[in-house]
Amino acid sequence: MLFRPWPVLALVLSCPVLGADPVPGVHLARYGVGQGPLGGAQAIRIEGSALVHTGQSLPTDRSGSIDGAQSPGAQVRRALDNLARALESAGSSLDQLVRLNAITADERATSALASEIEARFRLDSRPAVTLVEGRLPVAGALLALDAVAAAGISAEAPGEVARTVSPSLPGVRGGSHAAILPNGPRSFVSGRAADGEPELAATDVLVQIDETLEHLGASREQLVQLRCFLRPIEAASLVESRIVEFYGGRAPPVVFVEWLNRQAIEIEAIVATAPADEPDDSRPIAYLTPPGLTASPVFSRIARVFHPASVYVSTLNGRGSGTAEQEIRAMFADLAGILGQAGSDLDHLAKATYYVSDDSTSTALNQIRPEFYDPKSPPAASKASVRGTAVAGRSLAVDMIAVPRQRQ
Repeated sequence: MLFRPWPVLALVLSCPVLGADPVPGVHLARYGVGQGPLGGAQAIRIEGSALVHTGQSLPTDRSGSIDGAQSPGAQVRRALDNLARALESAGSSLDQLVRLNAITADERATSALASEIEARFRLDSRPAVTLVEGRLPVAGALLALDAVAAAGISAEAPGEVARTVSPSLPGVRGGSHAAILPNGPRSFVSGRAADGEPELAATDVLVQIDETLEHLGASREQLVQLRCFLRPIEAASLVESRIVEFYGGRAPPVVFVEWLNRQAIEIEAIVATAPADEPDDSRPIAYLTPPGLTASPVFSRIARVFHPASVYVSTLNGRGSGTAEQEIRAMFADLAGILGQAGSDLDHLAKATYYVSDDSTSTALNQIRPEFYDPKSPPAASKASVRGTAVAGRSLAVDMIAVPRQRQ
């Protein structure tokens, strides 16, 4: 099965599909149902709910061994079952998925995941899906998953994070399988990078993240998830153990993505932050640059979100059979259309992740981004060179999180 970019026209002509509210006061709308990657929604807007963020789900049994080593279908089912257990530990389920993030090793795994999504989810209950191709942290694994899901209105106060562990899942002692981001302000921290031996480089980056937490007035306990872009990916288990050690056996969920960038590692973070004291905290989102760092016109060091709603956009790959520049411009046009349907726009992006599989696309993306972003308010971001986008003929994959234009 060859995967091709999905039509945005279906989204523009459609109305939002309202999902069943997990609890009273929680509102969820899907846009472009069935038109996103692997048959998912193109975007989901959710408001009023705590959000579960998981660690990485691999097709492994309790001992950490690959289940179904020669069968993509068996591996997909095991990875989804493991993801379900992580969600259940935090009071959620696959039925409440908002976004499913997938890394597949090859076309067979991508096709098997598409088939399983079709089998497990009704069309009107499918999540937004992000998809990229690369090698996985465990030898023999064909895919890795992590997710964001609704958890209802949490008992935690804004800024307080609950982390959970499932006894039926493998993992490093002192790590966690899921964390609950309470319904309230949150911050997206752009990737911080370092080079050298992966474990030492990871320590360097974690120290940088500590400095960012201090700037936010937050603690390590408020970390919701760490996403690590790593080279070589085989060092993932060593880096994960180092993360657990750094946080004194109380680590947040961790996700690993293979990247081919020059530096050994980059780590981005999601942080639950308490309500701001400043008088202008009624704005939907603020873009921050901590002391000692320089501001950029194409990404913010921190995007601090005050709006109660989030818009999760599925992977966009551009369209048409043109140059890298045309592909990128088409991606931004598609993104603007999707955001408009969800009540947002390019000026209210909170987080961007750019995956590029060739140097010309990476260069063109750097040149074109300033045309679409207000230099005072670009999203927090990471850009990773990867082996592929899992979409035929595409060298660009972009994932976005936004907020609506106005606070209610």
